[in-house]
Amino acid sequence: MEALSIRPFKSLYGGFSLDNIQVFYDYIHGQEMTKVEAGPQLRQAVEALPIEPEYPINAQQQTGLRDWLYDFLVAFSASGSDDLAADFYLREGVNNPEGLDQLRRFTKGRVRLDSDTPFNLFKGAHRLLLAAELGRDYLFANVSFFDSVFKVFEIQTEYASYQAYAEAHGMVPRGATSLTFALCREVEERLRSGEQMVFADIMFIVEEPAEFTTFKTPGRTPSFFRLVWDSERAMWRHVEAFFSYGVPQAFLFSAM
Repeated sequence: MEALSIRPFKSLYGGFSLDNIQVFYDYIHGQEMTKVEAGPQLRQAVEALPIEPEYPINAQQQTGLRDWLYDFLVAFSASGSDDLAADFYLREGVNNPEGLDQLRRFTKGRVRLDSDTPFNLFKGAHRLLLAAELGRDYLFANVSFFDSVFKVFEIQTEYASYQAYAEAHGMVPRGATSLTFALCREVEERLRSGEQMVFADIMFIVEEPAEFTTFKTPGRTPSFFRLVWDSERAMWRHVEAFFSYGVPQAFLFSAM
């Protein structure tokens, strides 16, 4: 499959710090938002996102990036469901048996499961996490893609953390809540062995549902994800995720 030629695009997001925290808040609360709802409006907004290919990607990889973002947002919105969330978590299959054991301990005696299959474990743990830990039915009401870009690049040397880059460039001025992926250790080892790997970074701003907010207006926070292309599975897989402090978010990615 031939690589696509995609116009260059530079995101201007960044340069924030505690010294100019009000500028940061003015920025994220000044964006026009798109409702996170399954359907053509959100799909078109995702399809319009630029891709900055320092490393060229083909049509399958481009489609995979857009499908991943659309599915992620919908799964954790009012359009989502416990089933969709479980499907999203298991899109890569079962890679972390220890994580499944953690879900068994987390749900034991707290939620009724028909069986402890991976799907049922993620489904039950997702609902428990939202209801018991966060006191809400879903996470995302709206999203802004202003300054968002899929930045695609290759690494063939020592792994360089996306979070370290974001913090150095003032993208997360109040620190970050980080999510750990078991795949990250594998990626680091493969890069040390000399393998070349293709990654994609994406930042977008999410807004919490108004009915669950504790603020005068719903809170917004930047969300950051790094994916790596798995050529054997022909799919993008999670390597890093982190969120600037702002609104309550919790996921089960550590169990993947």
